[in-house]
Amino acid sequence: MMSALFDGVSHESVFTPLLFSAVFIYFLAGVIKGMLGIGFPTAAVSLLAQLVDARTAILLVVIPMLVTNAWQVWRNRQVRWVFRNYWRLLVMKLLFIAVFSQLAGLVPVAALTGGLGLIVAVYSLTSLYLPVLNIPDRHDNVSQLIAGTSAGIMGGITGVWAPPMLIYLRARGIGKEAFVATTGVLLCLGSLVLFTGYVSAGLIVGPVLVMSCLLLPPSLLGFSAGEQIRRRLSPERFGRLLLWFFLIMGLNLIRRALFEG
Repeated sequence: MMSALFDGVSHESVFTPLLFSAVFIYFLAGVIKGMLGIGFPTAAVSLLAQLVDARTAILLVVIPMLVTNAWQVWRNRQVRWVFRNYWRLLVMKLLFIAVFSQLAGLVPVAALTGGLGLIVAVYSLTSLYLPVLNIPDRHDNVSQLIAGTSAGIMGGITGVWAPPMLIYLRARGIGKEAFVATTGVLLCLGSLVLFTGYVSAGLIVGPVLVMSCLLLPPSLLGFSAGEQIRRRLSPERFGRLLLWFFLIMGLNLIRRALFEG
């Protein structure tokens, strides 16, 4: 399992130059999370996957993602409201994350890299250029089931499940504070199920566990910095720049899958 996990990445490289790069990457991902309430795994995985294989990048993000989302939930404290309004989405997402996280180790690294890049690129493009959908109340139940299922399948395999969830929430037109509270709960519980699934599948072991824990402090520091920045900058302007950044990262991951796989 360990040899498959670190294909092309020696243990020494994981704990030396990669660690320093990862600290900066996770600090930046934390800043993004603190500013927008979302984007931590997408930023961390997309950037780190430029340096290591996609599977390693996905596994390393789980513990920092779990803790930063738990922090976000604690600061907003609207868990009951989120459960009451979005329990269908939550149940479907958690169910499919639990199932597909068991299959993550069976997916070839090149396919994982390309799939992750395609997800990030398509989400960025649609968010930049397509009008926001509008889901009326009468279609909300079905929309939650669709969004939860697609997010769970995507998240179980790649560790990134935000795109379907964010498309749904934007289409429902919820306010800023409700958005932050909802994403915090959905992401936190999803992170917990994903972590449990990866442990059960034997993927969270040894160097992965140690390095993931080492990346927690810069993630939390970045989160705190992002909260301070959010009070001074326009989230809309930053969010658009972020989408362009994700698009470039996604296209580069697709390139790696095609030419290095």
